[in-house]
Amino acid sequence: MDATTDREMTSPSLYADKPAGYFDLVREDVLALIPRGTRRLLDVGCGTGATARAAKDRLEIAEAWGIEGTERAFDCILCADILEHTRDPWAVLRELRRLLDPKGVLVVSLPNLRHLRPLWSLVADRFEYEESGILDRSHLRFFTLHTMREMLAETGYEILRRSENRSRNRLYDALVVCSLGLLKPFTVYQYLFVARPVRSSPGPGGRR
Repeated sequence: MDATTDREMTSPSLYADKPAGYFDLVREDVLALIPRGTRRLLDVGCGTGATARAAKDRLEIAEAWGIEGTERAFDCILCADILEHTRDPWAVLRELRRLLDPKGVLVVSLPNLRHLRPLWSLVADRFEYEESGILDRSHLRFFTLHTMREMLAETGYEILRRSENRSRNRLYDALVVCSLGLLKPFTVYQYLFVARPVRSSPGPGGRR
């Protein structure tokens, strides 16, 4: 397996102080979205390659590559919390579409800015970056569910499946109950998508 860190799309200086575990996480939620029968997998922003390695071992994937495996058609491409670290995620998605088999799928996870924690910070006139999480200091782009969907559509993908990860503790659960569920979307800290390339590529519009 060739799993290498993407140095071209992000600034290395932003990651110099990250703990080792930041790059060595196996994303179980992402693994659950990889289609059975995938033979060739590309993991974009793979860190140490832990998720790609786990996918190869558990799902019997013949080949699992990092970002440098760029001249082949892949059955599945993973973008697990990497697009928000890039300067132009629209361009990245268009390039990945070129590398995806016409019947392949893209698995994407993105942090949700429309979460109660950053919203509370804005109400308090604060927008302070953190070492990890939604306001990770290495994030260059921020998204809500609407803009995530919009970006995938603009770059030539059709969403097949969507799931989410929510903040769960007594406070968040109480807020959801007391609001009769109205605040539930604001407890989602991350959305995950399975998408496939559409037949016709969109025009150059949509780049931000």
